Amino acid sequence: MAARFWWLVAALELALAAWLAACLAGWWRWPPILALLLVPPALGALKCALIGISFGIARTERRSCVSGAVRISWLSGFWRECQCFTRVEWRMCLEPFWPMRNIEEPGAERKARPVLLLHGVACNRAIWRPLLERLRAAGFGPVRAINLEPLFCDLDAHVIEVQRALRQLQFRSGGQSVSIVAHSMGGLVARSLLRHHGAGLVERLVTIGTPHHGTRLARWLPMPALRQMRPDSAWLQRLNADPASTSVPLLCIYSLEDNLVAPADSAALAGARCQALRAIGHLEMLQANVVLERVLAELSSGSSDAR
Repeated sequence: MAARFWWLVAALELALAAWLAACLAGWWRWPPILALLLVPPALGALKCALIGISFGIARTERRSCVSGAVRISWLSGFWRECQCFTRVEWRMCLEPFWPMRNIEEPGAERKARPVLLLHGVACNRAIWRPLLERLRAAGFGPVRAINLEPLFCDLDAHVIEVQRALRQLQFRSGGQSVSIVAHSMGGLVARSLLRHHGAGLVERLVTIGTPHHGTRLARWLPMPALRQMRPDSAWLQRLNADPASTSVPLLCIYSLEDNLVAPADSAALAGARCQALRAIGHLEMLQANVVLERVLAELSSGSSDAR
């Protein structure tokens, strides 16, 4: 379902870019065939414009004055997020035709280190390709990335599916509890699972850009999942009031220049270990080396503690 959603997004982007190219070609009185040369730059400009709007809105939600150094961080994060968005978009579009290979077993000579990967809103499991390759190289396994569907539904509706995946990984790992790495909305789903069913299933939780206290950008969209991610939502208040939702070791990784979580410190949770980064956008966190290395270090330390 997420792949079809991104097919539609890509088709709309291409149609708008073609229309813009035709308008520019007509303005400059270019032959129609030359208008095709304007489609790629027009497409890139549209993507950058959408991302720029998200950065602009997020920046207005800052609670302090913006210094020159912070402006440079925002511009750097914006430029890299524009590049990252195109790569992630294509991965999600191609996921049905280029499925990811989960890590089935770590090998007889290695101890099982199970990990479950949970994506964010409107995404699919293809976003985890960079981290999955790192986990494979580091000898983790079994590792599974699942699709949280249907899109935009009530967040609690995903809990049963996540619980089923955890039990399967636990069974294949000889009864070991499972580490969860979650991006954005996935972190809220993971905490909802801890609140209701998490005892004995989860070893630790790493959240990446998760709006634990909501994001003000969610005010602009009416879908159930986005309504629950508003800062004043009753669902978030119940989740944060329940200590069971933070009953395992929890690391929050977030960026002060996140373009979709606003304010940025909404991704930091009291009682958790938190690491704030600079000049990284919301999607770029899924492939930035500093984030991937921090996740691997956290999972490796958890495995060492377990042994």
